[in-house]
Amino acid sequence: MNIRVIGTVGKIGSGKDEILKYLQARYSIPYISTGDIVRRMANEEDLEPTRENLEEISERCFRKLGKGCFVRMVAEEIIKRKWKIAGISGIRAPADVRVLKEHFGDSFIMIRVEVTDPRLRFKRLQLRHEGRDAATFKEFLIQDKNEEEVFKISKTGALADYSIKNDGSLADLHRRIGTLIRTGKLIVK
Repeated sequence: MNIRVIGTVGKIGSGKDEILKYLQARYSIPYISTGDIVRRMANEEDLEPTRENLEEISERCFRKLGKGCFVRMVAEEIIKRKWKIAGISGIRAPADVRVLKEHFGDSFIMIRVEVTDPRLRFKRLQLRHEGRDAATFKEFLIQDKNEEEVFKISKTGALADYSIKNDGSLADLHRRIGTLIRTGKLIVK
């Protein structure tokens, strides 16, 4: 199996999905989000897709199916669709990385997305207007802390192959991705 998989990891509002959206728009690389799976489950259970409800569903699935269950589902979907290259959003825990390495080996590449100022991440969340996002900065900091405690995002980020700072504009982020593609050989033709 020779499938190139590009994953992103980072804190809430860091720009993980923006990288994959750019790769999709610029290079026609499809991507799948583990969060979409959890939100679909919430919808099937007739629950609002609040961060609390999504975290509860995640924890329940982890207990029942094991850590890494969502990335396992995404990996199987990529294989089923016979994509040659794909992106994965929603990598959070070290177990996720282990599962993806088991499925794709060295063809799995992970990018850590970093934003220095948490207020900038919060501002970006406010602009995207999703119900799962915190309404106040204080709530945002609590969500951020909870995600770190549950998923160990810092440990997962330390496993990344590459790191991108996202403290600037969207155009800045796109330029950094372009540089990473040219120098990091993320896309193999």
